[in-house]
Amino acid sequence: MIHPVFQNLRSISVYFGTWILLAGIHFSILFFQFRIPLNISLADSLIFNSILCLIGIALWYIIRYSMPGNHAGFSFIFNHFTSLVLLLVFWLGTGYATLSLLFRDNPVFMNFLGLSIPYRFVEGIFLYAFTGLAYYLIMMYRDLQEKAKAETRLNELLKESELNMLKSQINPHFLFNSLNSISSLTITDPGKAQEMVVKLSEFLRYSVSSNINTFTTMDKEMQNIQRYLEIEKIRFGEKLVFEFEMAPGCSSRNIPVMILQPLFENAIKHGVYESIEPVKVFTSCNTFPDYFEIMISNDFDPSAPARKGSGIGLKNIRERLRLLFRNDSLLKTSINNNIFQVVLTIPNKPYENNLKQ
Repeated sequence: MIHPVFQNLRSISVYFGTWILLAGIHFSILFFQFRIPLNISLADSLIFNSILCLIGIALWYIIRYSMPGNHAGFSFIFNHFTSLVLLLVFWLGTGYATLSLLFRDNPVFMNFLGLSIPYRFVEGIFLYAFTGLAYYLIMMYRDLQEKAKAETRLNELLKESELNMLKSQINPHFLFNSLNSISSLTITDPGKAQEMVVKLSEFLRYSVSSNINTFTTMDKEMQNIQRYLEIEKIRFGEKLVFEFEMAPGCSSRNIPVMILQPLFENAIKHGVYESIEPVKVFTSCNTFPDYFEIMISNDFDPSAPARKGSGIGLKNIRERLRLLFRNDSLLKTSINNNIFQVVLTIPNKPYENNLKQ
């Protein structure tokens, strides 16, 4: 743990500036109140306060060793009492000996120096207590900061693990459907099966390489959605029609990786799969100052039997958005005139920027 006095230029300036101020007060009292000659007042102030300044720096290491949690109550008190006595004896003895050596020919000052020892002793006790308390407060503050950082990091790791778990549930679901389609196409249309394998490999390459990131650009995400729809186009042929309408600025916006995938899967599963007529999947994106909005819609046959599902896609999206943005209302769905519509709102920044983009 770095010494608090030397942690930066500001702390150095504050510490030594404080001792310069105390030395100035010391000098003023001797010179103006007690009428001690200028040179003696200056020497007395510099010697005693310089030694105290150095003791204050050394006291940090005593304080670190004597934290209340490291020792029992009696041991804590005894350690501080011992260090206080030793430091005061060193301070007063060194200061007194130095000044006696310099001004032994001045009996008036030597008499004053002897009489002032009790007052200096009290001053030393006060400065020891004040400096020690300041060091303890600094250590407690640092400890709280470390605990806060550790808690923040733990929350980040928890979020990342939850997000990775949610993302990992998407890929097997799509892979299962795609492999079933390829299996069927190898019998009915081997050429399309081969084309589907190539596109599926490109799709999965993006998915695997994106697992290490929480966010990607809208442009990259839509390129992967295009691959997905092209894979399904091979499967459904003319039954699937898709169209994109992107406002300027959408392509550069950041979006959670693979968050759109379940929405297009639902459009295929509940719209295209059971319909005998062409189904259009329409996607639009519009930007706003603090967020951007993605709308995905598909028509469906209301008379077709509803396909059962676990609902994991929409559930995962809501949970990921909640973790990233601390908002439960960013995904909205509606049905109007046989058109199922999903509106996804993505804020420009995740909650408190806790997760790296």
